[in-house]
Amino acid sequence: MKFVEIQDLELINSALEFDTPDCKVVGGCDLYTTKAAGGDKKLYKSIDKQLNSMYQDNLMLSSSLSPPSFSPPTERGMLSKSSENTLSSSLLAGSSLGSSPFGPLDQVSSRRTFAYLIAVLNASHPDHDFSSLRPVDFKRERSANQVVNAFNNTLFGVGMPVPPRLWEIVDSHIDLKDCVIYSHTPSPSFLADEPGTIWSMMWFFFNKRRKRVAYLFLKGTRHSYHLQSSRRTSRHENGNISDEMEDYESEDEVVGDLEMDE
Repeated sequence: MKFVEIQDLELINSALEFDTPDCKVVGGCDLYTTKAAGGDKKLYKSIDKQLNSMYQDNLMLSSSLSPPSFSPPTERGMLSKSSENTLSSSLLAGSSLGSSPFGPLDQVSSRRTFAYLIAVLNASHPDHDFSSLRPVDFKRERSANQVVNAFNNTLFGVGMPVPPRLWEIVDSHIDLKDCVIYSHTPSPSFLADEPGTIWSMMWFFFNKRRKRVAYLFLKGTRHSYHLQSSRRTSRHENGNISDEMEDYESEDEVVGDLEMDE
């Protein structure tokens, strides 16, 4: 992912760093294009391999649920055809391949969106590796208004007003009405690896038409700890690495090598 440095977003980021009686809050909005950078190509191939493995495993599981063709149905000891289909569909959905917050993961477009979010997290938090996250670790939000209210209410809850023009500025760079929005709640292990972190919230605004992802976040830490200053420096460095990747010819292709935008 290519980090986009925009002055008015940096002003928002500065306004979202403040102290409260209970904690220090650090937030911001980082903007990325979907152009791959640096180690993204390796990451995308790793994600694709993992999802392909899930796909094959689920095909085998689905096949194993089908009764032998030579076994006549009986009243007892065998699933009806409708029950069999229901069970198969349920297992596929539960596996996060038949369905996911990104859509069916046997579709390239769904995999690509999932990979974008992993790449954004890795770029914004270079001290962590998010490649082990699964699609079910994300949630697709219903609407931009719902996310705006959740973000604003979080600020109100810690006693801070929403920075002036915050949403106007974000909208000017990402077009909220055209975005699909996802959220991620970090696991306890992530919080444990972040010294002094009390809570953390993350949202992702993906505008397919503009080939952009806006990463909005808020984080509360204890006053006795300070954030490492290397996060933004490392991210800028990652954003300047060139790549040699090719676009997909079709987003409707099913299960193939995952490559991203140039």
